[in-house]
Amino acid sequence: MSMAKNTNCPASPSCPQCLPASSGKEQVDQQGQPAVPAGTKSESSNSFPDSLRNFAHTFGTIPRDDLNRVLEIGVPLDEIKPGKDPESALILYPFESTMPSSTSSLENMNATTATENCLSVKLILQDYSRPNMKQCLVILPQWESYHVHKFMRLPKEENQPENKNNPLRYVSSSHANKGQFNGVPSMESHTLPFYASLIEYLQNLKRVTEDLKERLNKLNSKTIIVLVCNLGQSELLHNFVCNARAKGLDLSQIFLFATDEKTLQLAESLNIPAYYDPSVFADMPEQAANGYGDRIFAKMMLAKVYCVHLVLQCGFNVLFQDVDVVWYQNPLSYLEGPELAEWDMMFQDDGARSNRYAPYSPNTGFYYVRHNPKTLYFFNMLLRHGDYITKVKSHQAGLVAVMNEHVVWKGLRVKTFPRGPTTKFPGGAEYHRYKDAMKLWITSSPSQDQKPVIFHMSWTTNKKNKKLYYEQMGEWYTTSENNCDGLDCCLAEPKVTCHYRDKPSSVYCGMVDPIDKNKPSFWKNQDEIDQLRKKNS
Repeated sequence: MSMAKNTNCPASPSCPQCLPASSGKEQVDQQGQPAVPAGTKSESSNSFPDSLRNFAHTFGTIPRDDLNRVLEIGVPLDEIKPGKDPESALILYPFESTMPSSTSSLENMNATTATENCLSVKLILQDYSRPNMKQCLVILPQWESYHVHKFMRLPKEENQPENKNNPLRYVSSSHANKGQFNGVPSMESHTLPFYASLIEYLQNLKRVTEDLKERLNKLNSKTIIVLVCNLGQSELLHNFVCNARAKGLDLSQIFLFATDEKTLQLAESLNIPAYYDPSVFADMPEQAANGYGDRIFAKMMLAKVYCVHLVLQCGFNVLFQDVDVVWYQNPLSYLEGPELAEWDMMFQDDGARSNRYAPYSPNTGFYYVRHNPKTLYFFNMLLRHGDYITKVKSHQAGLVAVMNEHVVWKGLRVKTFPRGPTTKFPGGAEYHRYKDAMKLWITSSPSQDQKPVIFHMSWTTNKKNKKLYYEQMGEWYTTSENNCDGLDCCLAEPKVTCHYRDKPSSVYCGMVDPIDKNKPSFWKNQDEIDQLRKKNS
């Protein structure tokens, strides 16, 4: 069927009726790419409608893990559940010239082939695990943007859930589907009190860093392992030191920031270099937090920002860790290996997949920072967000919010080691959710490859439970008997005590009550433990 030329329409280079029948010249679009005339089909079976010309030519798929191998952005990818989780990523080709040069199929291409003609690639993360959220993804042809804009069917009243009868409205990236929103700091309650602390900190910064640098240089290391502790958490600090010494691990790169005089004295009795300056830590509480997110917890979160910022200012790499961590080997031997040299910051996976920690889910109780201009600038900016940290009562949430921007804006390279049974940096997620992995780690000898690098007792309500859990795991190496002090309180062998039958233990604890009602014993019997130890020795 021939098409008669419409003489009433204005001439247009994008109209197929206006193209010269045999000009001998290749028609191109506004980007200089070969134009696809309306009404024609691409050779690919994955072609999009003609209305998407010069924007979406065709698509292909790449196995997810192979894409992550070639274009890793550092987010922790969870294990794929066959038959349930998507196993491939979707790649869109805007022009025919961006397609692979030699492949018979665009399905399950390896990542190198799939991207061989792409001069740049934008990677978008999309949650697939909750189909009831009914998320749609729209890509709008327009000028460049490196942010994702979000609309939800939320009522204007805060903390009210989505409803399909509401119109879509613009919301923040931190809005949750039930309407939860962190909001912004209050000037009176959060910002002005933080400004007062920040002014004092900055006024003393030059003096403090000069003093600190002299002390840190004595450690003869380019990397400092930083801990911060108050009196309320000092029992956990004591155990960390005794635990590592009993295992013969090197603590020569450890440096403690004490937030009170008594903790400073404890560090000295443990032969741990420490620093306390009232101008930085004078208003920090001595007592332990009663739980995650309370006022004391929030105050200590600011101390975490200060101490890492100070050590970076002095010119050192930083491995920051909470005092509720125990080692199986010095983590620097792993973190400073050549295969990880591209990363500016590396984190243990928190394990939580809540909106406010997306997409990196970093646990800010164990992370490594390489000293360079990008990380210095990042921590300078994080320092200025103390009012937000105070409001949300979470160092973690504040760090994620600022870090996400610096990843995109300044190219900060961030990696989170994924949670799960193969992680080298387990914590609360594995403790409570990965029973078989915990059994393997507990019964493995220190020389075995399956032993993790560290264990972090996160996801635990308070200091009391952390101690009880460690006693049961065979990782508690201190005693308070005979009025001992410092290193005299260290044990050569762990103090193992059963407290809860349903939690991981190094001995059979089926005779005691569970902490979670009606939960069965973690181990069937002592024979199961002995057999696994023999197998894993």
